[in-house]
Amino acid sequence: MEIITVFGVRWRVAPLWEVGLTVLVILLVIAFFALLKYNQYLKFKKSSLEQIFIYKARQRGLTGYQVSILQHIVALSKLSSPEIIFINKTLFETGLVKFLQYIAKLKEPPEDFKDIFNDIVITYERIYNPVEYQQPLDSIEDISLDTLVCGYSQTGRVFIAKIMLIAEDAIHCRYFRKPGQLPDEIITEPVSIFFFRNGDAEYSFESEITAIQENTIILKKPEVIKRGKEVHHPFIQTLIPCSIQRKKEDKEEEEAIIHHDDNEPVNGTIEQLNEFEAVVRVETTLQYQNQYILFFTLENFKIEIESRILASRTITKEKIIYYTFKFIEMSEAAQNVITKYVKERL
Repeated sequence: MEIITVFGVRWRVAPLWEVGLTVLVILLVIAFFALLKYNQYLKFKKSSLEQIFIYKARQRGLTGYQVSILQHIVALSKLSSPEIIFINKTLFETGLVKFLQYIAKLKEPPEDFKDIFNDIVITYERIYNPVEYQQPLDSIEDISLDTLVCGYSQTGRVFIAKIMLIAEDAIHCRYFRKPGQLPDEIITEPVSIFFFRNGDAEYSFESEITAIQENTIILKKPEVIKRGKEVHHPFIQTLIPCSIQRKKEDKEEEEAIIHHDDNEPVNGTIEQLNEFEAVVRVETTLQYQNQYILFFTLENFKIEIESRILASRTITKEKIIYYTFKFIEMSEAAQNVITKYVKERL
């Protein structure tokens, strides 16, 4: 410790190296807390991006398992902003190749791969072909190009491909593996092909591979396609008061005027709702053969929907009946209000 005298006053001054060391320690502490704060910010940002990503995936109707598959594809693609995969199918397809290479190393049973590949196909179609409703297919010619399909051979070989061309007697598909990774032996085997149409249903057909050229599979064009499980539109839980009134034909309305038939509406509560159906709780028995008008208010908008009964469930002790109504006809404005309301709450 050095002692100096200033204006007759003696001061003890630490050596410069001690002063420098003290300043360095202070700067290191400040830097540590700054890095800690920045790390917390990065974690919060990452968590926010993940929540936005999951929210967008759920909006497209993906299940939890399908969201998990999509997250793996995003992670393998090393995307800085995961949500950009929703607007860039090329990123999905590039990541899909890496994902298939990854799961090939897991050596899972073929049955497990079949479920995974089905979910990949459904995920792709839900993201990049977000159609709310499509008419059922009459033949394979009606299918859109760029539709993703997956195939399974009898010996457990599996592949994913995209339809590029439908010719007179063949379907040309680009498969998501490196050329040569699909063995030529598969050409001699029958294959089952699965694909999914958003807003419609799952489909399958039996075929065989007639040739493999680089990364293109040529399938024999099927004569028959099978329509499988219809698309399920998820419900949200609600408590919306409503009224139900039987729809009358013109002749019935004329007779009702003569006989003073008021056709009293039935009060109920909408407990589940999606864009195309509603589950309504009532205490009155309704008839399946009739069509009904469903009245309710949503977001301050009065809605009137022509509907028919799909199913019912009765709780005997409480004398309550739950009817599932299929929406048949409504205004475009009503459809927009319902769609916005449901998607915001999924």
